[in-house]
Amino acid sequence: MESKIKNRKPEGTDRAGAAPRIDLRDKVTGMAHYIEDMPDLPATAYGATLLSPYSHARILRIDSSEALKMPGVLGIVDREHLDGINPRLKLAPHEHLKTIDDQDFVAMEKVRFDGDLVAVVAAEDLRTAERALENIHVEYEPLTPVFDASEALGDGAPVLHEERGTNLLAEDSLAWGDIDEGFRHADHVFEENYASPSMFHHPMEPVGGCLAQYVNGEVNIWLPTSSPMRDAAEFAHFIGIESDKVRLRVPYIGGGFGSKIPTPSIFAALFLARKIGRPVRLVPSAEHSFRQNSRHAEVFKAKVGVKTDGTLTALDVDLVVDTGAYTTGGATAVHNSVISAWGCYRIPHLRIKGRCVYTNKVPAGHTRATGKIQTTWGIECAMDSVARQMGIDPYEFRKKNVLLRGDFVCRGTPRMDTDYLDLMAEAIEAVGWDGRSNVTPSATAASGSTWVRGHGMALSLRHGSQGGGRAYAMVTMDARGRLTIQHNAPEIGQGTHNLFSVVASRTLDIPQSQISVGEPDTAVQLPFAGVSAQRTTMQMGNAVHNACNKLKQELFTLAAQVKGGKPEEWQIIEGRLCWGETSFSISEIIRALGGNVVLKCVGYHSVPPMVKESAFSGMDHWAPSGAAIDLEVNRDTGELRILRYAVIADAGKAIHYPSAKAQADGGAVMGFGHALFEETIYQDGQFQNGDPFQYRLPLMKDIPEEFHSSMLEKGDGPGPFGSKGMAQTSIVTVGPAIGNAIYDALGVRIRSLPITPEKVLRALGKI
Repeated sequence: MESKIKNRKPEGTDRAGAAPRIDLRDKVTGMAHYIEDMPDLPATAYGATLLSPYSHARILRIDSSEALKMPGVLGIVDREHLDGINPRLKLAPHEHLKTIDDQDFVAMEKVRFDGDLVAVVAAEDLRTAERALENIHVEYEPLTPVFDASEALGDGAPVLHEERGTNLLAEDSLAWGDIDEGFRHADHVFEENYASPSMFHHPMEPVGGCLAQYVNGEVNIWLPTSSPMRDAAEFAHFIGIESDKVRLRVPYIGGGFGSKIPTPSIFAALFLARKIGRPVRLVPSAEHSFRQNSRHAEVFKAKVGVKTDGTLTALDVDLVVDTGAYTTGGATAVHNSVISAWGCYRIPHLRIKGRCVYTNKVPAGHTRATGKIQTTWGIECAMDSVARQMGIDPYEFRKKNVLLRGDFVCRGTPRMDTDYLDLMAEAIEAVGWDGRSNVTPSATAASGSTWVRGHGMALSLRHGSQGGGRAYAMVTMDARGRLTIQHNAPEIGQGTHNLFSVVASRTLDIPQSQISVGEPDTAVQLPFAGVSAQRTTMQMGNAVHNACNKLKQELFTLAAQVKGGKPEEWQIIEGRLCWGETSFSISEIIRALGGNVVLKCVGYHSVPPMVKESAFSGMDHWAPSGAAIDLEVNRDTGELRILRYAVIADAGKAIHYPSAKAQADGGAVMGFGHALFEETIYQDGQFQNGDPFQYRLPLMKDIPEEFHSSMLEKGDGPGPFGSKGMAQTSIVTVGPAIGNAIYDALGVRIRSLPITPEKVLRALGKI
């Protein structure tokens, strides 16, 4: 079934005339180079990884001697062949929580998940390396695993890291007002529980590929990653050299969603490159990718206080966040969950507590909207449920309690800078709904129709770009008037490089055909925290904008020196330097300096200053969205038919509308996967569905024929030309919108994702 994407095109926008992305031709013709397309360096060796088959076991013995004797095997790293290096990996510091390094790049005494790295072989070719794995003999003592985070906190649960004495990794909290006072003011108190499963990011490109080289005390590494400057520092610490001795380059990346981080196998490849004195390449399989990274499972328990007229008085939330076997992204996940669990509502008395817990699952790193998909599912279903139990239409309940533009939110944040009433109204209209719900849907469920209609909505709120320090970009213009942008922001699929090109083009009023955007390369020494947390448009976009404005002033000064007038009297119009009624080509002005002159300017963007004791310190705007859905549920089989879906994001101003819209579309499609299909399954001590043949992703037939995505554009953001971050706004609303619509149809509440026919039938009491 062909999906028909329908959108209104408001007047006064330039979206219809937007040029195609600058990387589009290369990507659709196969000319774009990803890590596996890169040619081997001279004498490149290939690595193969030996992963633990157990979720929890003690390693009694490892014998690699037979593998080392095989022809073509160049080297092996395991716990017996470390050459004196410290195997413990260094965690990047977290801005709000203290973390402790807890993972070795190869397993030492224990393996803690199905897929823990035990050994890596480097050989002349990949086949030889993989055959050598069969000759590494490992003796395990299986231990009892724990896969449920709440159970992992219980007495007698297996402890993953004995030196800690507990499976509790970290705790975080957020509070304002007086929670006890808030419940005393409430006329009604409700309790709501929701759960989200572990998942895999499932990018098109496998996770863990790299090409590593160590020559004369320096590292060259090609790696798909979101944060090259951070990773270069981690590799330098691991090897024991200065950061400027590590050069990390990033080709095109085939999707990431938080999965493209340095995994233990990449550190092992770097170790082996130094050990054998030859470049080492890793080409991971799809099955191995499932064991490199994951998304956090989470339990959301809320107690909600509300007055008879529907006014919220108090919210008390308890969160249990499952980080898997090691910290990885645990600190970020629990912190993000805590600061987003209250949703987008005016709540005078709030208390949120989050606990991050070890289990024997694949370690959970960052994921698109880290920690916020889970809490949005919880809080939006909870608000819908509370409204219905009060006999209040959920749309009216939201309008009564949602934060409005200009409202104070909390210490260390900007005031609310969006219009939720507009988001809701546009989403509802887009699915042909008036917003009114069936407050008592059980009567509908008892009717004679097999397919029952339901509508639902959901809102989301996340902080905009937060933290990361300064971001830098450098622009150079040669004597031909051609501009080159250098930076360290990888193109992970979202249109980053095109964004920089558009910002430069609009700032300097020159065509994009005169602009080249370089690939990330840490050798240029331009710091940037990385393409995550919706920070790229704000931080790197502003850095490029700042660099181009500086270059513009350089051109005006140079033109005044060469042709006369004052710098402030000059301007650039359609790519020409203009003074009064006279104009000159940019190249003419630059060439007047003689020789191969190149103008060069470095621009930067600084995040807002940290506010002491604020969980939101360093953020510059809010990133909201609203969604509505129209569906049918079969009350005999539990099947769903999604008829219409709409999501509206506040983009401030879409710099390149097709790219921004693609982010909204792609996020929503991923959201359908999270809502209806995706989860990693653990039972009988094993990871059961860790391969692409068993892990269900959404197909085109699962996406509604009438699918609407759009953006509010009021030009009120802190990014270039009034833009805001919006890449993670559409992924979070799909699940709660569907859950609320199912209740609207059948009068039963689904409390865990993914929403399956079996869960619907169980809720109806039919199985």
